[in-house]
Amino acid sequence: MRTLRFKQAGLTFAVLTTALGLTGCGSSDSGTSSPAATQSAAATQSAPAATEAPKAEKITLSFFTNNSDRSVGQGKLEQELIEAYMKNNPNITIKVETLSPDPQYQDKIKVYNASNQLPDIISAWGNTNFLKPLVNNNALAEINKDDLKDMGFIPSSLDGFSSDGKLYGIPRNSDFWVLYYNKKVFSDNGLQIPKTEAELFSVIDKLKAKKIVPIAMDGREAWTSGLWFDTLLQRASGTWDTSKKAMERTGSYKDPATVEAAKAMQRWVKAGAFGDGFLNQDYGAARNMFGQGKAAMFMMGEWEMGMASDTNFPEEVRNNIGAFPIPGVEGGKGSTEDLTAWFGGGYAVSNNSKHKKEAIEFLKWMFRPDGWAKGVWQNGITFPAQKYDQYLTGKETEVQKDLTKIFNNSKSYSGTVAQDKFSSDTQKTYYDSIQKLEGVKMTPEDFASTIDEAADKSVKATK
Repeated sequence: MRTLRFKQAGLTFAVLTTALGLTGCGSSDSGTSSPAATQSAAATQSAPAATEAPKAEKITLSFFTNNSDRSVGQGKLEQELIEAYMKNNPNITIKVETLSPDPQYQDKIKVYNASNQLPDIISAWGNTNFLKPLVNNNALAEINKDDLKDMGFIPSSLDGFSSDGKLYGIPRNSDFWVLYYNKKVFSDNGLQIPKTEAELFSVIDKLKAKKIVPIAMDGREAWTSGLWFDTLLQRASGTWDTSKKAMERTGSYKDPATVEAAKAMQRWVKAGAFGDGFLNQDYGAARNMFGQGKAAMFMMGEWEMGMASDTNFPEEVRNNIGAFPIPGVEGGKGSTEDLTAWFGGGYAVSNNSKHKKEAIEFLKWMFRPDGWAKGVWQNGITFPAQKYDQYLTGKETEVQKDLTKIFNNSKSYSGTVAQDKFSSDTQKTYYDSIQKLEGVKMTPEDFASTIDEAADKSVKATK
């Protein structure tokens, strides 16, 4: 992703400066003025003095983002767009503050919200756990939906950032969950893309025999396992409604499908899918393991398609990255054509900002038709939350093609995932339970009972 070269079209401002010169008239030798001279002098005296056009007010906007790495991927594109905007608007300075990983970033947002001191522009998520406390505190500025109508946003992408008919943020990506794989490693070992759990375990056994870690996995941050669980629950039940109804309390996580999904998670772990010590492995370590060719697969979202252009990784790996859907579950009703997909992060503006209008104007500029969407797609970074057909170049990487096929061929999409519907306290219970399940320190039955109780508490807490 260090080869990212976003060519900024920019905005063109023409500044016309008119200099007015006034020429004085001389007097006659007799010391008396001629009528023409007197008239000219009178006109000169009555004309208003030339003044300079008022200079635009100097404005500083604070921009708090979870994209800490400004040299690659979304962080680099953010920074390039910010710098281009400041160049075209010299009266505006945008100061960037970054913090990652996401849990730490979100904790600081809570501190800012409690003190009513949110930065002017923040990275935001369109989910109950993140957005509702900010909306309840009147901390976010409303954004006029009509201002976005010609920007090509996928209609449902705005739903997560909406509350009571009002829009409080702008989504940047269409996110979905997949398995990346090293095509060369698969080819060299005679492996085929697995579509079922049995086929996956066969691949895992063959890779382990060659001393290759089957799947690089960020086990330390439980949100990744939460997405994995969502997917396996669908694969077990054949529907996204099991989780949806459990979170709405029109159903329950005590559904047998929850137990089956939990059992499947433990089967993957016991089969050695993730190697040793994956629960202590963070995002960066898992990504690097795959990128350096030390793991055959990597479970992550579509936003990592930029690995194919990340020069930190060997060319042999970069040129052989592909992607495929999460396989089915033994005895399950779901299929690989059902996709865990949601509209992920975006941006929001502080309602207490002294420069609310200017902050919103920047975001509108950022998401103009040839802004963010064109940049993330043509630089192989991620899938935008806007239509991007017009930006196809015919030079897409193989992994971009694979991901596009997965997205377009899917017959159903999850929408907002379960973990994003829990309240802050109950989300922790959900995460802790998943990690205990993965560590084989909790039975599938106890897991189902515990997260169902958490879902019940969550609904009561957010009413």
